[in-house]
Amino acid sequence: MAEKLDTSPEEEAIKDEAREFMTGLVGSGAGDQTNDSAGAPTADGADIIKAWKSKYSAAPEDTTMEDFWSLYDPYLTSIWKMVYDEADSNENLKETIGFVEDLLPQPGMTQLKKDHDCWCVVHTLENLGIEGVWFFNGPDPSKLFAANEDTSWYTFTQLRPEAIDPVKAAVAKIMMPIEGKLSGKVVKDTKVFC
Repeated sequence: MAEKLDTSPEEEAIKDEAREFMTGLVGSGAGDQTNDSAGAPTADGADIIKAWKSKYSAAPEDTTMEDFWSLYDPYLTSIWKMVYDEADSNENLKETIGFVEDLLPQPGMTQLKKDHDCWCVVHTLENLGIEGVWFFNGPDPSKLFAANEDTSWYTFTQLRPEAIDPVKAAVAKIMMPIEGKLSGKVVKDTKVFC
């Protein structure tokens, strides 16, 4: 990833603590699961991720949200919104796009792609913010966090397991920004990890 603005020992200690916290939080989440949410990653969950990735990558402009929801299973998969934590420190669009370009091809991501454990759509916005939506085989992003330490620069928030209207709207907003805008900001670049 690009050079950090603050590399003081205090800042690095805060980042290390956050990484450890996220790993512990996700790793301990299995005991907190209810019947309304996904369990451990499964072959059926991988099949759902594979089918959706295949449909989206074949013709993203023809993909509809109905196509997505017809495949979605909250017992096997989970949906997470991702936001870059350091957007206020970004200096230019090229550098910000580079952060996403560096995030997705990390070495640990190859196995995640091969196993159909996750996929995502990530946008870089005109205000130099980064927002995306991730779909996981299983209840959480723990495999992603373990495979890619750059994820510690982002906040991941789970969208409820149930496919209720607000969840559908939130996913659609990120997947298919209306008039090229997300959160009121123009989308300047989009990357897909399929």
